Formats: sequence, C-alpha cells, structure tokens
Amino acid sequence: MRKIIKQSAQWLHASLMIAIIIPLLYALCATKPDTIGQTLYIKCLVIIFPVIMTDFIISRCKGLLSYLILSVFLLLATFVSGLAVAGPLRHHFLFPGYMALLLCETVFIICNRLAERISKARAAAAAKGEDPSWRPAHSILREPSFPALIYFLAVYILALNLANPALCNAALFSVVIYTPVTFLYRYICETEKYLSLNKRTCSLPSKRIYGIGSGMLAAFLLMLMLISLPALFTVSNRHYHDIRDWTADITIDYTDLIPENNQEDIGTDPMAALIAQYGVPKPAPKWMTVLFHMVETAIFLFLAAMLLKIIRSAFQDFRKIGDDNGDIVEQLEDTAEAISKVIIPSNRRNPSEQERIRKEYRKIIRRHRKDIPAAYESPIEIETIAGIAHSEDGKKLHKQYESARYGQKSG
Repeated sequence: MRKIIKQSAQWLHASLMIAIIIPLLYALCATKPDTIGQTLYIKCLVIIFPVIMTDFIISRCKGLLSYLILSVFLLLATFVSGLAVAGPLRHHFLFPGYMALLLCETVFIICNRLAERISKARAAAAAKGEDPSWRPAHSILREPSFPALIYFLAVYILALNLANPALCNAALFSVVIYTPVTFLYRYICETEKYLSLNKRTCSLPSKRIYGIGSGMLAAFLLMLMLISLPALFTVSNRHYHDIRDWTADITIDYTDLIPENNQEDIGTDPMAALIAQYGVPKPAPKWMTVLFHMVETAIFLFLAAMLLKIIRSAFQDFRKIGDDNGDIVEQLEDTAEAISKVIIPSNRRNPSEQERIRKEYRKIIRRHRKDIPAAYESPIEIETIAGIAHSEDGKKLHKQYESARYGQKSG
C-alpha cells in the first residue's frame, strides 16, 4: 500500500508541474481571458497519461531499442488523447500550439525517464567500483518536495499581474492538491528511513509507528485545511493587474493633489480640559515602581539565561561528529592506544578493578560500534563486529574481560 501511495504521489508531482506550463504560456500571449482559457488547464492534465505510461515502460523494457519503439507508440497515443480532450479547442488558434507543446512535454518525460534508467545503471556500476566518477543525479519529475510550492506561488503571482483568473485558479488548485500529497510522500519516506536506521534497536512494531504517525499527519492536514479555507472563500475578491498595460499613456490630474487652505476649528485641547477638571495625576507609589523594575529584571535574566543555554547547546552539538546517516559518532582514538588503556596487570585484579575493566570494555565497544550489542551476542562476536577481535591488544582485552566477567582466564 505504501509503495502505491509513493508511486501515485510521484505521478501527481510530475503531472502538476508540467500541466500548468501551457496555461501559463497562453496567459502571456492572450490579451483578454476567454472561455478557452477557463478550461485549458483541465485539458492539459492529460499529461498524466504519458507520465504513468513511461514509468511502466521504463521498468518493463530491458533494452534501449524496445524502449524507443514503445515511446513512439506512446507519442501517438498522447496525440490521440490530446485530440479527444481538445473539444472546442480544435477551432481555436491555440490548438496547434497546444498539440505541439503536449507532444514536446511527452518527449521531455521520455528523455527524463531514460536519464533515470541510465543513472541507476551507473549507480549499480559505481557500487561495484566500476565507475568511480559517478555522482547521484536528482530528477525534477520524481520526488515531490516543498520547494516546488514556490513554483506554483510564482505562477499565481504572475497570473494576478496578467489579469488571468483561470491561471490563478489553476495554480491554487495545484497547491491544494500538491501540498497534502507532498506531506504524505515525505511522511512515508521519513518513516521508512527511521525504521531502517533503527531496525535492531526499535522495539515498537512498524504498524504502531505508522498508526501514530498517520493520526498526527491527518490532524495536521485537517488544521492546514481549516487555515486555508479563507483563501478559498475569497477567490472572487482578487485584485487583478495587467503588467502589459503599465507602458500605456497615463495622465494625472494634478489639481486634485493640491491641498486646500480650509482651516477647521479644532476646539480646545481635550487633555488640558481633563487636567483642569481632575487636577494633575498623582505619581505611582514607589513600591509599585520597584516591583515593576524587579519583574523587568527577572524577565531579562530569564531570557538571558535561556539564550546562554541555547548557545551552549549549539556549541556542544557543533563539537559532535555526525556520519552520513546523521548518527552521532564518538571521537575515536587509535585502536591500539584505546585498548592499551584498559590492559591492567593480572596481579592487581580485585572486585573494583573487575568492575572498572567491564566498564572500560563497554566504553571501547561503544566507540567502535554505533549499534547496541544484542543480548545473545558473545564477547567474541561483539569484538568481531567492533573490528578489534583480531588485533593483539584486542585479544589481551578479551582475556582480561572474560577474567573480570567470569572470574577465570579463558584458554
């Protein structure tokens, strides 16, 4: 189910990103909104057909020739689909441009999927050490992301200044659909990443984690929908401007800007009349002034302490070292030096020394292993995974640890 949701989110991401291009170009060329422009965005959503089909084709085809042949048939199918949904657009001057741009978008999708396939092949070769120059490539049509909302926002602002309500509605519709889809996609991806990183240490079942997370996500999306309702109800109150008319001749009547010399009787000062009636107000008591100063000082000291705490925490986090997965890695010392610190002469062993050796042993293991050893692992298995089992100092450490743990030396 999660795989289907992720796949559907990727299809919607690519379709919404591409479908709004033709209405945007038409808004730049059209001088006045017309009936064709109101329904143009709906006709452009047919691009979802090649988006889905290219994904199926690229995953089924094993060779380049078969993919190219099926891509030609896909172009023909997209052309027929465009003719089917065009309707009244066929008698409009926009029809040739609509069909040409639809086919160009399909070709772009085909090339993008082919580039993804080549990138995956190079990634597999790089994993085997055959292609050291490979670098991971990011496809703009693959993963939904929140920065893409800036793209729709820019289209919306441009439509406001082109006096095109249809394009504004298309951008608003895209945002309304794209936002929850992106939240859902990112939620599934981050949860899968969390479960993969904590596979051996997380004791909660994945169904419970997904259940709790889905409930929180649903509550957040509901709150987001309630916040966005005013924007949907005020659609008819937009203020449109046409930036193409800014260069027209504008005449200003400066006579309306000249102020008149009419002086109005403003009467007496109300504050002076109030003071004359009630007298000069008495100053606040001294104890109240001192109390306010004490409260102000306490608030200032509290804020200063919180700021210092944040700064101190930031410096402590800065000193920690993180690996590629974001896990915190302790500062490692040389293996021989680190192990030699816990090598204690056997004639000094007593109960306190044994406890100290066991404590230092755990510390050494934590320095060389990011995960917590399982309860069923033996000392030799723990040391092997930590990478110190085959060193000379590691063998001495193993003997001393078993002597401290079991009370006798291992053979």
